[in-house]
Formats: sequence, structure tokens, C-alpha cells
Amino acid sequence: MSERSTADFLASTADLARAVIHADDGWPTYDAGMRFLGMAMEALSPTVGVPGAEELSGGLYLIWGSLTDAMDAPGRSGAEQDAAAVAQMKCAAAEWLEALGADSSRRASLDRWVHEECGYERRL
Repeated sequence: MSERSTADFLASTADLARAVIHADDGWPTYDAGMRFLGMAMEALSPTVGVPGAEELSGGLYLIWGSLTDAMDAPGRSGAEQDAAAVAQMKCAAAEWLEALGADSSRRASLDRWVHEECGYERRL
């Protein structure tokens, strides 16, 4: 497989974000989130990767892994947790669409979602 351009990668993320937003609540949103996670993971592969976009794909992988884990991780608490996870996925997708226009906005969105929303520690 050939490398994807950053523009193609960002266009794919926009399509997937819209799929999350427009998915029916519950497991259809989860399924759309899993497609987002899969695309981010695929972009990390050196054979399909996006040159120079490791931060983008890595951040999106962490975000969508965390968001989908809220629905499929062992010990989850059920319908209320699922509803909260769906709301958070739709919020993340909407914010990503708003941030797509500028590199600085994308970086700020990734930083916020990775560290503040998903709780990953900052490395110094």
C-alpha cells in the first residue's frame, strides 16, 4: 500500500467525524468510533502511514481508543455509561470538524482531548 497524504488523511478524519455525529445513538455511534480508531491505527503503520503526521494519527488513536473503551471495556456500568460515551464521541467528532481548518487548532484539539478529556498524562 502507498503512503497517504496529510490532506487525504484529514479528509478521511472529517468523513469519519461526520459518520460519528450522524450515527444513531448507542452501538451505531460506537461502530463509527471504531472505524475512526481503525483509520488512525492504520495511519500509524509505516506502510500506510501519513508522512510527518504521527502526532495527528497517534493522538486520534489515543482519543478514539479511550472513547470506544468507555463502551466495550470490562466492568462498564451499562446504559448510562453508554449514553455518556456516545455523547462524548459525538462531542469529540464535532470539535474535530471545527478544528480541521488550521494546524494550530488541530494540535490544540488533540492536546485537550488526549490529556484533559481522556486523561493521558503529559510527558515533559
